[in-house]
Amino acid sequence: MTSFLNSVKADLTDRRLLPIVALVGVAMLAAVAYVVLGGGSSTTAPGAALRTVSPPVGPGSLTISQETPEKAVAETTDGVTAQHKGIAHNPFVPLPEPAKATATTAIPKTGAGSGSSGSSSASGSGSSSKGASEPPASTPSTPSTPAAPKTVYHVAILFGALPAGTTQPSTQLTPYENLKLLTPLPSAKQALIVFRGVTAGGKSATFTLVGEAILHGNGTCLPSASACQAIDLKVGQVEQLEYLPPGGETVTYELRVVSIASSKASSASVKSILRGESKAGRELLRRNGLEALPDLRDSSQVGVLVFAGHPAFGARAHAAHAHAARAHAAARQLPRG
Repeated sequence: MTSFLNSVKADLTDRRLLPIVALVGVAMLAAVAYVVLGGGSSTTAPGAALRTVSPPVGPGSLTISQETPEKAVAETTDGVTAQHKGIAHNPFVPLPEPAKATATTAIPKTGAGSGSSGSSSASGSGSSSKGASEPPASTPSTPSTPAAPKTVYHVAILFGALPAGTTQPSTQLTPYENLKLLTPLPSAKQALIVFRGVTAGGKSATFTLVGEAILHGNGTCLPSASACQAIDLKVGQVEQLEYLPPGGETVTYELRVVSIASSKASSASVKSILRGESKAGRELLRRNGLEALPDLRDSSQVGVLVFAGHPAFGARAHAAHAHAARAHAAARQLPRG
């Protein structure tokens, strides 16, 4: 062991190792100095405030010290020797209460240009938050466009039986104001004609012949005078129908068209007109196969007829009616017109 220590001592005192030994010694001294000097400093992180509070023991007891980054205090009157930095503090003066931490929003200082930008940003964010809180505005529904009013026609006529030996100016006929569609005349039980409507533009009124009668007047026969299935009369025109009931005397009826007026009506009014048409007249036409009109057809307007091509089937369907009328006229020798 002695020889080993002597060998180490010889190595250390060797001139070649003196610089290394010197460096090691300096490093050891520096480490010792750092431990001694650094250990005495405060271990509290910079800027951190330490506060220790305990209740006083008695009336003459001292308040425990409070240490802040701004000002260090001591518990004794001679605090210089007990503190590393700061000033002495009177132990009988109460320590100041620490300021309560409040959350503040830092507003960066900006120039004129950035200030306007900040205002815009603030207003923009305000608008965004307002828009986010408010529900989206609902799109207003587009109101439906009401249907355009339609043109309807009102026909006024005079109709009735002429007493035997009565002159025309003194004849008292029954007025029919606003004649309903498909009205049978003179009645549903003994009908000679059925009102079908007016021609386009309200130029004339059209009536379908459903009974055997001899016609006299200035009305127009459709499709022709020799095969008269319907009569068409303009305002002011008159038509007489001579009818011979079974086992009775001849009765002459007179038909006068007084006026044809037009008006605008809503869809509800048009539907009311359709509901008001005579069911008895509709059934009478259906039963006799007279629903179709020669040379005329129904238009899209309620109660309005338009001229069409001459339908041959119409003349064939009413050949028996025309033949009976001609035979009746020949028997009585009363020509048409």
